Amino acid sequence: MNKEKVTFAYVKIAKQYEHEVSFTPPYHCELQPIEGIWSVVKGEVAHSGPHPNLLSVRNTLLNAFKKKITSQVIIGFWRRALKNAKKYLEFDDNAQLMDEDFDEYDNSDEDCVI
Repeated sequence: MNKEKVTFAYVKIAKQYEHEVSFTPPYHCELQPIEGIWSVVKGEVAHSGPHPNLLSVRNTLLNAFKKKITSQVIIGFWRRALKNAKKYLEFDDNAQLMDEDFDEYDNSDEDCVI
């Protein structure tokens, strides 16, 4: 409460160009692609059976990242988050996507997620 609020450089740059930065809620499963990635990795750990120690859990996590999390999976979760963000924007008359380049990544109906 008594901490000074730090303004990030990208917020200052956006204000220079009269843009507003909107933040998504942290850990929001529909808007944060990393949450989907973690769900895949944690699912692998859960389904791999009991672990005798933390080293075994760590190794299972690392293997899950190597084997299950490909660039296609990451892009799939990113596309899904973008589609969800666009749906939220439809309900907010004051919000708009500033960069139309997002659409070039969202032209596929296929989400490459597990």
